[in-house]
Amino acid sequence: MSDLFHYLNILAWVAAALSVIAAFLRTMIPLRLVSVWSNVAKFSYATSIGSIPGMVEYSILLPLNLYRLLQMRRMIKSIKEAQAGDFQTQWLEPFADTRDLGSGEILFRKGDDGDRLYVLCSGRIRFVEINVEIGPGTLFGELAFFTRDGKRTQTAACMTDCRVLSITEDRLEQLYFQNPQFGWYLIKLIAQRLTENAQRAQELVEKRSRKATLLNEPERNLQ
Repeated sequence: MSDLFHYLNILAWVAAALSVIAAFLRTMIPLRLVSVWSNVAKFSYATSIGSIPGMVEYSILLPLNLYRLLQMRRMIKSIKEAQAGDFQTQWLEPFADTRDLGSGEILFRKGDDGDRLYVLCSGRIRFVEINVEIGPGTLFGELAFFTRDGKRTQTAACMTDCRVLSITEDRLEQLYFQNPQFGWYLIKLIAQRLTENAQRAQELVEKRSRKATLLNEPERNLQ
């Protein structure tokens, strides 16, 4: 009997210590991991003393925390893969809103408030001002987060029926601070997209320059 009491006493202290540690954690993955072990300890304690309410409570919290932990780990894995060019939208889906648009609809216009980040799931979208089209799997709309006035720099028009995922700036900021690793990889991904946009713009300028040169060539020959 004394051994059982000693065991239960240790288990109660372990559960209490894990709860206190979890309260001080600010990042999501360590918090969920400690919460899982805390739930295991508390469920074991509740089972040992025959507490039905405790068993019910922690049999619900344990799988919930495990699910959230796996969800975060999958998100990190997906955004790492995105940097290698294999962009998947699954990491964003639990935190995003889905919207369907018809061909010819405008998703946003130049000068609109840029309060959302988008991922194109299906269809094609054209940025009117620069005459550039994007396809499924493209992350876009992030530039407005970094402009001084937070306004859209392009008009996004649907060339076909489209489905997009969107995440608000507030929710993105929350994810960033809850999970610095997520934030770091997202910044690198956005930087990659900005580089691609800059290269595309440079290619367009060079193409127009070559075209202008060819048009002026006959005039030079006549002189």
